[in-house]
Amino acid sequence: MSDITPQKVSVPISIRTIDDLSRLSAMLAKSGYFSDSKEAAQCGVKVLAGLELGFPTIASMCGIHIINGKPTLGAHLMAAAVKRSGKYNYRVTQLDNNGCTIAFSENGEMIGESSFTKQDTIAAGALDGKNAHTWKKFPRNMMFARAMSNGVRWYCPDIFTGTVVYTPDELDEATDEEGNLVKSVSEPVSVQATVVESPQETTPQPTTVNPHNERVKKIRTLLGIDGKAVLEWLKTEMLVNSPAELETIQVDELVQWMAVQWAVKQGVQHNHAENSFRKHIPAIIQEGYTEVDALKLWMEHVQQQAEQKLSMSVG
Repeated sequence: MSDITPQKVSVPISIRTIDDLSRLSAMLAKSGYFSDSKEAAQCGVKVLAGLELGFPTIASMCGIHIINGKPTLGAHLMAAAVKRSGKYNYRVTQLDNNGCTIAFSENGEMIGESSFTKQDTIAAGALDGKNAHTWKKFPRNMMFARAMSNGVRWYCPDIFTGTVVYTPDELDEATDEEGNLVKSVSEPVSVQATVVESPQETTPQPTTVNPHNERVKKIRTLLGIDGKAVLEWLKTEMLVNSPAELETIQVDELVQWMAVQWAVKQGVQHNHAENSFRKHIPAIIQEGYTEVDALKLWMEHVQQQAEQKLSMSVG
């Protein structure tokens, strides 16, 4: 075994004067790595905001944004600040497509909960703003961000020395699925003029068919499920208007829901239908059958069981 003890290497950045800040800001701006801060003054303000809120330089450049004079943070930075405080902590007690609830504690004692639900999403108009697509596609991430932001303001505002901070989404700025600010579409875009000497015929490109839409349509038709019922499920359960907006695992949930609806119409109890689907469909697919063929075999099995049950009750 080596006698050498590994040492943790740390190179802290020390900003003692305005000149230190000026040189650092100029370097950050010149790097070109931060698309929302192209000027040294913008970088300087973000670094200063980070210093006041307790974040190092790169974390400040990536996660802090000044919008209408208000500092905004990604929810991940807020959560990190709560954890590192040594005074406060949090625990997520609910996180699903219906809402997020976060329990906050101080010195180990529960001090309150912050929740943001599907109903809050609708009431806040989040499904109609700049982030409507992100809210529909990543509802859990976005509800976590809102619940975290509210909880920090309500229960532990002193971790940011009393400064009121928001997430970019709360100020109706476009964000990604992690709640980080994305480049505004209103920023000027450099466009070069192109001279076309002679128009040429273009061959129409084939329309790309979304695989999620095709999968759901095929299975919905097989099961005889009404399209309006599927649309209602998408809106209420997933906050979207089309299967194309879902992730694969969410489409799996929709397929199971449709199959269970079909089985219930055959006289099978809801819980029994769910258990039967989960037990048989994956096993059949694992044997090499396609999803559609697996469903056909399962449907025959369900119908046979329903007929046997009916004959027994009649006898």
